[in-house]
Amino acid sequence: MNTDNNKSYELEKSIWTETDFELMDWHDSQIYKMALAADLELDIDYIFKWNQPDIEGLPFTFWVAPATLVFKDVKVLSFDFDVLMADVFEIDYIERQIIENQITWLIATQRGHIEFFCRGFDQYIRQKPLLQFGQTIPFKERRGCSLERVQLSDNPYLSGKEYFTEQEKTFEHYENVKKRQLKRLEMKQLEFRRANDQISIKEYLLKKKEVNEMIDFYNYWLTGTQFENW
Repeated sequence: MNTDNNKSYELEKSIWTETDFELMDWHDSQIYKMALAADLELDIDYIFKWNQPDIEGLPFTFWVAPATLVFKDVKVLSFDFDVLMADVFEIDYIERQIIENQITWLIATQRGHIEFFCRGFDQYIRQKPLLQFGQTIPFKERRGCSLERVQLSDNPYLSGKEYFTEQEKTFEHYENVKKRQLKRLEMKQLEFRRANDQISIKEYLLKKKEVNEMIDFYNYWLTGTQFENW
């Protein structure tokens, strides 16, 4: 799983199986839909990569893809969920144990767990991973909920004008986020210099006013966006 920071993501393959288990991590993958017949199927956002922040103090960004996770020929399934919790339904971890030639799987979530026997899984990556500023993909970008077992299917929305316009706005906001964070770091450095008598009170107050004005400027443009509280 290779990535060139935030510019692009090279997907190794579009179907992952139990042979890849040790390479995979479902932590914080959101579950949108589940179905159980012979197989247990889950519609998830699979996080391929956590990107280090561009600037110290900013949150991670993520490469995320919509995926259908299919556990095949499930037997002896049991589950325990707390239905009183909030709507967010995320995987904490998936555990595999082999006991007396029987493979036991445990899907631990923020609401409880599912435990069962099965021979393995297939995970279908339905679209190419997209860079996200959170751990989930907006519904239009992931084409809503789906349990289709398809690989890298086309999403017309991702090639449309609305998507490109939204992306342009989002990255413009993100640039302002980075500029604001640089000013916040500048303020911390300024306060450090003043605390250590490396700058006069007059110069400190003038510079502090200038930096605060710039922070307020970026706060204004980021109000009401997903980056407001970054």
